[in-house]
Amino acid sequence: MNQNLIFFPCLGLMILTALVLVRMFLMRVSAVKNGSVDIRFFKTYDLQTNAPILMTQASRNFTNLFEVPTLFYMVCAFALITKNVDGVMYGAAWLYVGLRCVHSFVHLTSNKIIVRMSFYATSWGVLLLMGLLLGYRIFQTV
Repeated sequence: MNQNLIFFPCLGLMILTALVLVRMFLMRVSAVKNGSVDIRFFKTYDLQTNAPILMTQASRNFTNLFEVPTLFYMVCAFALITKNVDGVMYGAAWLYVGLRCVHSFVHLTSNKIIVRMSFYATSWGVLLLMGLLLGYRIFQTV
């Protein structure tokens, strides 16, 4: 399998992050324009202020895309470097990205916590399996 294909799930997650960034920005601009948030809020992001829920959800989702996904990027990079990209790793990478897309969609719309958390937990499971599989393969070569 072409090892470089692992870039495309990473690109997919980057695009998701960019889309959430745009959503967050638009929610913030809207909140300032309609007066529900004073622009000074963004100096310190004072959590004591009652910010609109949709703006807060978008901000939280954007932040979330810089937490666990960094491990995803790391696993993909190590898979590429160690030439361990195969159909299983590639499929798992796309599955992870798909789960994170659904997680973000739920978070930014209905925000049903049980549904959102099930996709989050499942994505964690896929990522953990990717890491363990990669670790096993690397260990076999030592």
